[in-house]
Amino acid sequence: MSVLTVKLLRDLRRRPAQLVSVVVLVMLGVALFGASYDAYKNLDSGYQRLFERYRFADLTVSGGDTAAIARTAAAQPGVAATAARTVADVPMRMPDGSTLVGRVIGMPTGSQPAVDKVKVLKGRYLDASAPSGVLAEKHIAGHAHLTPGTKVGVWHGGSWQQMDVRGTASSTEYLWPAASRQDALPAPGSFGVLFVPEPLAEKIAGTAAPNQVAVYYTGAGRGHADRLGAALTAAARGHGSTAAVARADQPSNAALAEDIKGFAELAVLFPLLFLAAAGVAVYVVLTRRVARDRVVIGTLRASGFRRRTVVAHYLATGLAAGLAGAVPASPPGCCSPAPSPGCTATRSACPRRSCPCAPRPASPGSATGSPRARSPRSPPRCRPAASRPPRRCAASSRPPGDAASSPGWAASAASGASPGTAAPSPTAGLVLRGPTRQFRRTLYTMTGVVLALVLILVSWGMLDSSKATVSRQFDQVQRQDAELTLAGPAGSSDLAGLAATSGVRAAEPSAQVQATVTAGGKAYSTALVGYRPGTAMHRFLAPGGGGARPLPASGVLLGDAMRGRLGAAAGDRVTLRLPGGRAATTTVAGFVDEPLGTYAYASLAQVDAWAPGTAGTGPGPGSGGRRDTALVRFDPGADRAAVEHALSARPGVLAYTDAHALEHTMDGYMKLFYVFVAVMLAFGALLAFTVLFATLSVNLAERGTELATLRASGVGRRRLARLVTTENLLVVALGAIPGLIIGRLATGAFLGAFNSDLLAFHADIRPATFAWSALAVLVVAFLAQRPGLRSLARQNLAALVRERSG
Repeated sequence: MSVLTVKLLRDLRRRPAQLVSVVVLVMLGVALFGASYDAYKNLDSGYQRLFERYRFADLTVSGGDTAAIARTAAAQPGVAATAARTVADVPMRMPDGSTLVGRVIGMPTGSQPAVDKVKVLKGRYLDASAPSGVLAEKHIAGHAHLTPGTKVGVWHGGSWQQMDVRGTASSTEYLWPAASRQDALPAPGSFGVLFVPEPLAEKIAGTAAPNQVAVYYTGAGRGHADRLGAALTAAARGHGSTAAVARADQPSNAALAEDIKGFAELAVLFPLLFLAAAGVAVYVVLTRRVARDRVVIGTLRASGFRRRTVVAHYLATGLAAGLAGAVPASPPGCCSPAPSPGCTATRSACPRRSCPCAPRPASPGSATGSPRARSPRSPPRCRPAASRPPRRCAASSRPPGDAASSPGWAASAASGASPGTAAPSPTAGLVLRGPTRQFRRTLYTMTGVVLALVLILVSWGMLDSSKATVSRQFDQVQRQDAELTLAGPAGSSDLAGLAATSGVRAAEPSAQVQATVTAGGKAYSTALVGYRPGTAMHRFLAPGGGGARPLPASGVLLGDAMRGRLGAAAGDRVTLRLPGGRAATTTVAGFVDEPLGTYAYASLAQVDAWAPGTAGTGPGPGSGGRRDTALVRFDPGADRAAVEHALSARPGVLAYTDAHALEHTMDGYMKLFYVFVAVMLAFGALLAFTVLFATLSVNLAERGTELATLRASGVGRRRLARLVTTENLLVVALGAIPGLIIGRLATGAFLGAFNSDLLAFHADIRPATFAWSALAVLVVAFLAQRPGLRSLARQNLAALVRERSG
């Protein structure tokens, strides 16, 4: 065995605790990366397989001459198939008597459509022998307990018509049961889909022909999907189309894509925090080792060892720590079935694991100690943490010259004064001088504090921000308690009757119609919602915390996300493409900042002028009838169940939607998020303990002779422990200041990974969260230094003094 190998083994045995802490950090980082990154890749590839197997539409065109649109699309190079169908949003009545606004989708009988196929889970597919037979989509079937043989009521022709449920099915269009892009988080039971024979769908919608065309691309066509989609959209508009939605913007897929996008960010950033902490710990351990061995390094160089040989010897310590943590953690991470937060907390249909141990990029943990390995997201040619200390002093043979560690300084420190100065307080002087004498040592301790606080504060801050988002939506923006879908526009007598219902404080009319907002060649499909001027049911919050603004008498208010999507500004002219081929040009009166969805708002009088007609019986998103509703607010303390029953029984009320059902649903999801936050906080505490243990124990080891001299000069062990503890906590407190600032910025960046036109988070962290996070790190630092203090108390003073004298 070579001399350097023997020395390496002795070095690893000499102070194993610090290296064990590095191994733990690397192991946690690699395991977390393996579990989350593998789950993210599995989700993404699983969804793509489902889309291919069931031919999920790449483009969905609504309205216009659908027969001509289908012929034009089929003749376009890059299009594999087209399918015309009828889609309508209508009130539905479940077997238990509950009502909702659902969607019927026309399907061919006897065989699956060429685009947007479904998977029959129970029962049988549609056939011509049962003209009123339907398939219930799995989410509403599970909520309303729909099974083959049950009946569902659908409102059309001015009355409730009973449909026979032949089976249940799942669809790639509704893996996430989103009614629209603006209603991406429906409450359970508030929306459902029925697949019905095409002739029945046309009868329900009141049309003589399909009102929607689904287009599926070839593989080559998908390679230039943007260009092909633009050409098909332009051709469809020439045939009177009102909207064209690409696969990326389809409500269900958009919601899932945002979930996966945010999960992908977490899958990389959280593990990188652990690996960065491991890098800091490796740097600390090897810096001390190199500083301690400078004389040995000089002797090795003088004995003929080449510089690169000495460097490789010290790099081997970091490589051993990296491999010891990365290798055991890789198999569990590879085979972990961890789902995304969306799959765990929602009712989306997650694909089964299709590649449980697929090859992944090189483990990022090896970059902590290896000179060449790097993580998938790290910059090229990044230098590992283990390489810097050996490179800095492999050519140096001078012994350490820390004047602050000399016996003279120790004696003066014990008496309370540094050489040539007088300190009014010996204890304060010693505590304050410690962090400044070795600023690099203080800096890497503070770095560990920052990393720990980032992980803790991001987890806690996301919880606070999520609570604030729910409160902002349901306490500030959305003021109604219930929404009633009516058979026609609400007159003054109807509203008076609703307001006179026991438990109801006020009632207002509203209307909603599908619209495509276009400006400068850009388009955005949304819902145009009309309110009475001065409405008490909705507040319009200005972006940037500017408070509430009134609903204008003319013009439209647009969701803030449309500012970037359309490149529009206040005062610009925009065009609203409405159902039935109608179009209206108006002015952007301003923008609103809302957590859920991106809508267009206008006065009810303007909506009546732009989209006249009755509601509730017309088709939905295809050529879409307008939906008239009444918004009601309850008296404080009203019996919600009794009020719901009374309102649902009133003539002309087709469906009742509890406006707080989504709030209760999101509160339920928050309970699962609490588990996620608890896990992250546990990881943060472990990260803080391991990195602070490594840095603080090395600090104590570097100052072993100095502290032993103080003890030999008469300073008691307890007093010395208090001095060291005070100094360490001072450094941790100093590191907490930038840690809290960076943690706040990191929270905003992490939340930004989830922000879109579907959901907008604002980083809103309670002051108490900052205080508790800083206190948690101080407590962890206090615990992390205890092993080092016990080791200090067991030191052999005579041996240390002899070593110093030598």
